[in-house]
Amino acid sequence: DCSCDDTPSGGPAPLQPFLPAMDPKYSVRGPVGDGNFLLSRNGPPTIEELSNDQMLKIVKLESSDLEVNTLVWKCLGYRFNEETESWDPTDVFPKWKEKYPSPPDLIGMQRVYSREVDQPSLRSNQALVRSIPVDNKQSLKEHLKPLGWKGYQYRELTPNKTRRAQCANWLIFYREELFGYTVEELRERRRLKKEAEAEAEAKRIAEEGEDADNWKPPVKEVF
Repeated sequence: DCSCDDTPSGGPAPLQPFLPAMDPKYSVRGPVGDGNFLLSRNGPPTIEELSNDQMLKIVKLESSDLEVNTLVWKCLGYRFNEETESWDPTDVFPKWKEKYPSPPDLIGMQRVYSREVDQPSLRSNQALVRSIPVDNKQSLKEHLKPLGWKGYQYRELTPNKTRRAQCANWLIFYREELFGYTVEELRERRRLKKEAEAEAEAKRIAEEGEDADNWKPPVKEVF
């Protein structure tokens, strides 16, 4: 499932469709955590599951697409119910749950890139990326460079690699900024941060004037 070498020297080879992922039950029955990627389908995420070594395995294609999805789902708040073989959205971040009551395929596990099949995966991945503040956009490189990862070369990019990198970057953001906090605590932290930013902006305008370019792209937070 992890298709560990899709980048021959001449550039990336087209990924072949992954037939097991076409089974509607694959997301709840497919294997996770059986190899070197530390993961349990059950329970909330653990700090061990979110280590930089784990993130490195994601971008190096040493984990399956399902394992990447499953880890992100757990961090978003979905909880697996063994009895019903389903994902419970009770603990999902409120704004994300409004849009995705069921966990979306953020990678494109079928590896079929026609518009009608791939569009939902593409859109959900984009929604995840938009929830990352600009200050955390480069977290992946910052945390994985000490482990020897320098990023992908443009010529070797595939949709699968791009989405894995985006998921790993979100997971690092989650680990550093959201992990261990309740939604109420996160909202209070956000309120205090906005107050501090407003004070800093007022001070900047007083010193530099209103024409200074200090624009930041909007963030659509999951909570």
